[in-house]
Amino acid sequence: MTSKPTRTLSKSRLRSAWVDSRDSTGNAGRPGIDNVTGAAFAANLDYNLDVLATRLRKGHYGPSQLKAVFIPKPNSDKERMICIPTISDRLVQRAIAAYLQRTKKFPIYNSSSFGFLPELGTQAAIDAAVRYRDSFDWCLKTDIESFFDSIPRQYLKSRVERALHRHSLTPIIAKIIDCEVQITRQNRTKIQRQGIHRGAGIRQGMPLSPILANLVLAEFDRRIEKRRLKMVRYADDMAIFVSTKKEAQEAHQFVTTALSELKLTIPGLGDASKTQILGPDDPVDFLGREVLRVGDDRRAVWRVSQKQIAKISRKLEDEYNLQTRLKEDSTLQETMVEVWSSIASYFSIYKGAYNFVSLDSALRGTSRKIISNILLDIFGEHALSRITPDQAKFLGLKLLEFDEANSSIMT
Repeated sequence: MTSKPTRTLSKSRLRSAWVDSRDSTGNAGRPGIDNVTGAAFAANLDYNLDVLATRLRKGHYGPSQLKAVFIPKPNSDKERMICIPTISDRLVQRAIAAYLQRTKKFPIYNSSSFGFLPELGTQAAIDAAVRYRDSFDWCLKTDIESFFDSIPRQYLKSRVERALHRHSLTPIIAKIIDCEVQITRQNRTKIQRQGIHRGAGIRQGMPLSPILANLVLAEFDRRIEKRRLKMVRYADDMAIFVSTKKEAQEAHQFVTTALSELKLTIPGLGDASKTQILGPDDPVDFLGREVLRVGDDRRAVWRVSQKQIAKISRKLEDEYNLQTRLKEDSTLQETMVEVWSSIASYFSIYKGAYNFVSLDSALRGTSRKIISNILLDIFGEHALSRITPDQAKFLGLKLLEFDEANSSIMT
């Protein structure tokens, strides 16, 4: 097997990957363990690409360890860990991903998988779920437990070898699969709490991780289709549509067995479980939407779940409170513009929702609450209680009332 990729990861291919990446913009991702920023990499771009292409050509390339960054989960004392490669490693992985997508050498394209694939994605998955819900009365809804962190590396490497054979990318991808988080005295305990085990899983945050995750489940997808089950899968989240409750129970057993052969598991059935068998009148909670039947003709539609609307509102309130914006050196004017830019993006994402009017009303209310709370923190309750309705409208608060009994601003 040749270990010197000369064309696939040439300097020109690396440059194309750079131009198409977020790191080449003013909104670059965080630096990896070498602390090289997107701006610093860009300042010596030609030299950096030369060095990287030479290392690859001579077979000297190996990815660095990943930097662990911990992000607080909204309204929780738990944290989410993001694993960040260096700028150079991200560039190599994006170039590999572009090649794999262009050549379709991985057998990850089928009628069941929608996540991380060009021209598909979340909305295509929801549209497919609506079509199936129109035709099938029962649904098995589940997801794979700790999917990325449980992926068996040796099995994944064998799938890569089977797809690429003696390609020069095979050993490089194997090294990427084996990439680990840099452990320090400061982060050791936090990493252990995440349930991360060295030698197992692939780390989320690497550009290649989504494609590799789809490859892990490609044979599972094939078995599902061979059984003629109608499945919509987005990464580890899946919904399988069948005609009867018995077929749903049989599908549950089949999925459990098929995934166990990959050393992957799904939660057991239960009211509070993520694994549920849903009947004709039950909404299917999938990718932050609910797929359900409405009206006299019982046609299937999708709507934004109340849980998802509440989650969006909390996220906006956490991101745009006075303390956070002061830390980011932002102004009130900038904050108001960014709040509405964020809300507009949610309107775009959910524009086809059956309950779009409710979403619109909820997020407009959230925007008023955000501005009200900022002004309350700045000027105090007494000052805001004296403004007129016209003044409130001018400030973007619309209908603002001051409840002296409860000492709160109400919108």
